[in-house]
Amino acid sequence: MTDPIEEQRQIIDKLYLIVKGSTPENASTSRCRFDYDHGYEDGSSSVGSEFVYFIGEEAKSLALDVNLRRPVMPLVKELHAKMKAHTGGDWDAFTLTIEEDGRVTTKFEYPNQ
Repeated sequence: MTDPIEEQRQIIDKLYLIVKGSTPENASTSRCRFDYDHGYEDGSSSVGSEFVYFIGEEAKSLALDVNLRRPVMPLVKELHAKMKAHTGGDWDAFTLTIEEDGRVTTKFEYPNQ
């Protein structure tokens, strides 16, 4: 049996590579907020993303790289399903940040918080 935390980390690593690959080399920090809306009456869901990177103190916003972003929706849906099965947590968004020193953080947002 595989470790659920390791499975979650592997999905986050794939999302990290998409964000990192979308970040210009001269950027100091980048951040992407992934929204997961899974409350539609027909059972469907959607995934959105807001990508921002910083050149010095100036924030620049654009879409994730068109050649890299294709797997974002299935990855976010899979991460949500694995985390909900593991902890019962039902988040609706999270932010992945790549700091200037290369450190990566994630912050999950839960409804009614």
